[in-house]
Amino acid sequence: MLLDSSHISRIAVSDNAKGGVIELLIVDDEKRARDSLRQVFELDGHKVAVAPSGRAAIDFLNKHPVELVLLDLNMPDLNGYDVLTHIADMMLNTQVIVISGEAGFVEARHALRYNFVHDFIKKPYEVKALKNTVAKAQKIIRLQDENQRILSRLHHSEQMHRFFVENSPDLIFLMDEEGNFTFLNKAAETLLGGSLAEMTGKHYSQVVYQEDWKKAEAVFKSNGLYHHPVTTQLRLQCQNGEGVKHVEITSMDINPHSIDLFSLAHGQANALPRVFGVIRNIHERKLVENDLCKLYHAMDNSPNLIFITNRNGIIEYTNRKITETTGYSSEEVIGKTPKIFSSGFSEDSYMILWDTISSGQVWRGVLKNRKKSGDLYWARESIAPVINSEGEITHYVSIQEDVTEALQLTERLSYQASHDALTQLINRQEFDRRLERVVVLTDSGMAQHALCYIDLDQFKIVNDTCCHAAGDELLRQISNLFSTVIRRSDTLARLGGDEFAILMENCPLEAALAVTDKIHQAVEQFQFFWQDKSFRIGVSIGLVMVDLCKGGADIHMKQADMACFTAKEAGRNRTHIYREDDKALVQHHGEMNWVVRINNALEQDLFCLYTQDIVPLGADEGEHCEILLRMKDKNGNIVTANAFLPAAERYQLATKIDRWVIRHVFDYFTEHRKRLERLSLCSINLSGASLSDPGLLGFIESEYVRTAMPPAKVCFEITETAAIANLTLATDFMNRLKEYGCKFSLDDFGSGLSSFAYLKHMPVDFLKIDGFFVKDIEHDSVDLAMVKSINDIGHVLGKKTIAEFVENQVILQTLTGLQVDYAQGYFTGKPKPLHEDQTARPDDL
Repeated sequence: MLLDSSHISRIAVSDNAKGGVIELLIVDDEKRARDSLRQVFELDGHKVAVAPSGRAAIDFLNKHPVELVLLDLNMPDLNGYDVLTHIADMMLNTQVIVISGEAGFVEARHALRYNFVHDFIKKPYEVKALKNTVAKAQKIIRLQDENQRILSRLHHSEQMHRFFVENSPDLIFLMDEEGNFTFLNKAAETLLGGSLAEMTGKHYSQVVYQEDWKKAEAVFKSNGLYHHPVTTQLRLQCQNGEGVKHVEITSMDINPHSIDLFSLAHGQANALPRVFGVIRNIHERKLVENDLCKLYHAMDNSPNLIFITNRNGIIEYTNRKITETTGYSSEEVIGKTPKIFSSGFSEDSYMILWDTISSGQVWRGVLKNRKKSGDLYWARESIAPVINSEGEITHYVSIQEDVTEALQLTERLSYQASHDALTQLINRQEFDRRLERVVVLTDSGMAQHALCYIDLDQFKIVNDTCCHAAGDELLRQISNLFSTVIRRSDTLARLGGDEFAILMENCPLEAALAVTDKIHQAVEQFQFFWQDKSFRIGVSIGLVMVDLCKGGADIHMKQADMACFTAKEAGRNRTHIYREDDKALVQHHGEMNWVVRINNALEQDLFCLYTQDIVPLGADEGEHCEILLRMKDKNGNIVTANAFLPAAERYQLATKIDRWVIRHVFDYFTEHRKRLERLSLCSINLSGASLSDPGLLGFIESEYVRTAMPPAKVCFEITETAAIANLTLATDFMNRLKEYGCKFSLDDFGSGLSSFAYLKHMPVDFLKIDGFFVKDIEHDSVDLAMVKSINDIGHVLGKKTIAEFVENQVILQTLTGLQVDYAQGYFTGKPKPLHEDQTARPDDL
């Protein structure tokens, strides 16, 4: 505050001593002017204070009573008009004399419009004239004060009447014994919306809501009041269309003969008022009460737990859900603090909670609370402070939602999402997440970690011999066995099927091998019993040391899988360590790459078909060929079957390839009818895996039906090795298709001498002599004897013979001399695309 501190302190001492009022407050931003005026009036005995600005003047007036202000208008921060506005807005009991260099009419009119401004004096002024003006103003102030006191004493009754009747916010009425209003104060216009003239003389039933007429009789009928006030609440019908308003009416009957006023005002006693009353507008209060009632019922019947505390945390209200959930009655809780629900597990949260809400903010979170029974429950809470108009916190409202079941369900779902339902071990997804974390940690180079990929040996035997329930029980028992053998810090997971994995953190290679040895020993001693059967199993383990340089978790899992596969290939029931230079792993890695390429070729139709002629060495016949398979790589180059078929057979993709070939061969020939007519026989190779595929036979039958391909023009080739390995299945398969008219050829015949013993039982039509013997018959007499023997035995058994690898004229002439039926090789015809065969002509379509 920009006041002269010496004068203020002196005035303050004087006021404390006398209990008086500051007589003059001089407000001027010119120090010389305010100091001069202060000296002048202090010499005359006035109590004076000074203010160097409008802001300082306002601050001073807010704290001290002042009779008269000498006010300059033109000041830098807040001017004199701002001070006048403040005095008017705050209705301060002070008078003002404006002293200003601004002497225009507009400025004077602007200042004098305030009724507390006595005069407007222009600078420069005569001190004597100013003193006279001040004295005159102070005299007027004294006279006004004295006059007010006199009027107050003389007209006390009238003032009280005007205050309580004319200016009362409540409607005051007089009513005759018929129920007609004889007097209404101005509040009637505000409450009922009509003019006094319109409503005076009306019967009360014209302003009372119809449904409340009966209640109105109790307060408006004089014969029922008996000089005692009666109070009731009802509704009045507003005259201006605002609807109804809730009011509270208090009335009593009066004895007009005891009041001279009424006797003088009315000539007849019957016309005198009989009922006096007050009607108070409680419409807003009633609406608030109704809202509070609805709010109370909403809170009390809320599915959430609600309690309200005072600012000190003492509980003042609880709803019914508190009792239902916690078991505490309202009486047991009210007067206590929320610590009655504390479980003791969330003390830090409570401290943060209190710091938050006591600062005026809303706190939200989840707390573990305790019921009266001692049981725990989780509550999602929202606690908000209640702040009054002064910005003070008066109460706190807590709303709790019991989320115990939801959290338990979330925990169960989280557990189920990360664990295997059968063995309760962590699953592949969670294991990959943990492995990825460990792979990243290896970057620091501070510790070694190992990864094991485990595959059960002979698990399929249990499933096939017994049932899947037996297999599930075996998996549960074996997972428990693994858990007892591994270290406590190791992570065991079931990846799916009969595959498991172990993550060994802080474990060098020697320690990891020691763990796998224990696993092999434990499994070797383990015996699984199911009903009347017992089984022994083994485990193949792939072991890889974790190294970030190798790649992420997926690369490590792939390497461990490859090592596990190598362990199986090496004889099962052993551990194989992954190393970059391992030849077996390199081969497996190459095969795995072929698996991806084969699947890609099946999905994108990247296989293509070639044919190679099978030429008759006797009488001529139509086109006789073998269907050969090729693959297109990403650059469009052609890849021969020898490159990818071994991987296809190893990873059970050969049957899918066979189906692709059959479907496309049938489609081609049935779409090229002319070429189909010239076709004598086309040979299609089948893998050994297809012979044991229970669905292949039905697939071939359905393709015959779909395409109408003549079965007599189809010959299926099966290798000698595959036929002997699956003799019963192969024989049944051939007999079934031969019923349709199909023919069969035994490929690579002669590679196994034992085949002579089975040949007479196999319903094949052709023997393809292994090219290993054919290609050197011109130089090797043994090979020549083998070819002759196979050809002779084949003819004795009624089979026709086909010699492979015919690469020159000498071999062809030798085969002709041996009376071999057919020749196939680069000399008689190189492989060519099926769709571009030279025998195909435009009219084939």
